[in-house]
Amino acid sequence: MSNNKHIIQLDGLRFFAVLMVMIGHWLQWKWQNPVLLKIPFVHGVILFFVLSGFLITRILLTNRALYNQGSENKFLLIKNFYFRRFFRIFPIYYLLLIFLFLINFENTRELFPWLISYSSNIYQSINNVNIGNFNHFWSLAVEEQFYLFWPFVILFVKPKKTLLVIVGAILLALIVRTFLFFYVGKWMTTSFFTLSSMHALGLGALLAYFKTYTPIIETKLSKAKWLYLVLVLYIGSLLIQNVFQLGWYKAILDHFFFAILSFFIILRASENNFRGGAKILLENRFVTYSGKISYGLYIYHLFVPTLFYFACTKIGVSIKGNFILFYLTTFVLAHFSWILIEKPINSLKKKYPYFNTT
Repeated sequence: MSNNKHIIQLDGLRFFAVLMVMIGHWLQWKWQNPVLLKIPFVHGVILFFVLSGFLITRILLTNRALYNQGSENKFLLIKNFYFRRFFRIFPIYYLLLIFLFLINFENTRELFPWLISYSSNIYQSINNVNIGNFNHFWSLAVEEQFYLFWPFVILFVKPKKTLLVIVGAILLALIVRTFLFFYVGKWMTTSFFTLSSMHALGLGALLAYFKTYTPIIETKLSKAKWLYLVLVLYIGSLLIQNVFQLGWYKAILDHFFFAILSFFIILRASENNFRGGAKILLENRFVTYSGKISYGLYIYHLFVPTLFYFACTKIGVSIKGNFILFYLTTFVLAHFSWILIEKPINSLKKKYPYFNTT
């Protein structure tokens, strides 16, 4: 597959990842059905992690090959990598934080040092507390911390050791999660540290390794039978977890198994290989555009219900949570955020190209 080929089905996956999170945050807690309450919609974050690990690692591996051929400089790649991440991630995040700080929104000023430094996940891990409308920012902090150290890991490790390092990162995450669960016992501490999420980020990196260096393995794993098998096994693991109420299983293996499922889903989508109804869903124009602006959707979504409740209280109107209304409002915010802020700033990435752009 050409590195310059746009992978439209990955845009579709981004939409469904953020939709899962929205269902978990906006809707699921209102349901009465015990089966629906057990569906881990918030695992959309894990899908995001695996996808991020895949895309970032593939960029790094592809460009590392050019360095190893003696044609490029690793530090130039790292510099360009950071500038490109800066233009994509920082603008709307910091603009939102500054705005909320100025209007003294809820606990913004109290949390500001943690939020502005992308370390809210550490704050929550230490204190094991919800932080209101900023709760979802823990995953952004994890991703940003991943971006800080992972380029050095991938670019400076010996090529023959790359697979060992990636597998080691996955195993380390499982060890860390196990230790924190049994010896600290706080669920946020178990889940929110960056090392605790390396099983998902690492599986994405493993997929990038297979696609870059072992296409034969990648081709075999991309067959639909493996995805269906893993899906059945994951559903079975959910049933075991819910029947026996195993806390350790939920905290450690459930996340890991969903990351494995995400691995196989992304593998097929990375080749635009879904067919039939799945293809129609993933390549629908509204779905793919929502995936394109998914960063804005994720950033803004948890603030939208608060915005509605505040406005309706002011005008004396009662409102019940409306998922469709919340989504459309978030979509409009993310759309204009993309058009007016993100897209223009994103165009600056052209000044800092990768050696072999994707």
